[in-house]
Amino acid sequence: MNKDNTIKDYISKAKIIINDDRKLKKLIEDVLNKLKDLSNDDKATSKLNDSLRIFIRIINAYTSKEYTYVPWKTICLLVAGLIYFIYPVDLIPDFIPVTGLIDDIALIAWIYDSIKEDIDNFLEWEKSSK
Repeated sequence: MNKDNTIKDYISKAKIIINDDRKLKKLIEDVLNKLKDLSNDDKATSKLNDSLRIFIRIINAYTSKEYTYVPWKTICLLVAGLIYFIYPVDLIPDFIPVTGLIDDIALIAWIYDSIKEDIDNFLEWEKSSK
């Protein structure tokens, strides 16, 4: 399975989950629980943790209508990233410490870089609204 097909599959799933508050809350809860289980000692997992927490904050602000300046495509990518993190079709199984997260880290980093401008705008808004 190539990355383009994987992304399209997860975006399709994301569109369904975004429109179901219960499923979206469950997804976020699952991501937060998995993050708790990861070690924060490793620099790579720390960056993954930070990125996913930003994704969750953007999604929460968007769904609560506090911050709606996010393109629909960006929201879909964010949710798709969370779905992949929880339900990956991994090339390397997650139970292999740190190494098993390489594909997760790569995909989350790719999503982050793809929507960096939207993330930067959100972080600026978040900073100014506190």
